[in-house]
Amino acid sequence: MPSDYSAQELATIALIDKQLDAYNARDIEAFVATYHDEIEVFTLVGGLQYQGKEILKAKYAAKFAGLKYLHATSLTRIVQGQYLVDHELAESASEDENNIDRSVKVIAAYEVEHGLIRRVTFMG
Repeated sequence: MPSDYSAQELATIALIDKQLDAYNARDIEAFVATYHDEIEVFTLVGGLQYQGKEILKAKYAAKFAGLKYLHATSLTRIVQGQYLVDHELAESASEDENNIDRSVKVIAAYEVEHGLIRRVTFMG
């Protein structure tokens, strides 16, 4: 990692990496632990989709349980202070873990507040 990142930027990167690792492990408790209680999830076109850690947990628990394979990778990353934007590749398999049936690229913009993800906006 470049040494020109500030301490805040390094903490932001570490938090998003922790969230991504938990997502890939389908560890719902570790995943939601990276989010603020009042998390706000947006889409660029649709605006606020939902708010609150309990709704986030229910949505992702169902997603994790319903798939045979799930993996997301950061392709490109920009970070400034408490903001991080990832261009991510998300792949999943619904029937056979060896047969990826969904592959999408998405931009995710995260805002970190008090060491937790407070807002995320998905584009694409």
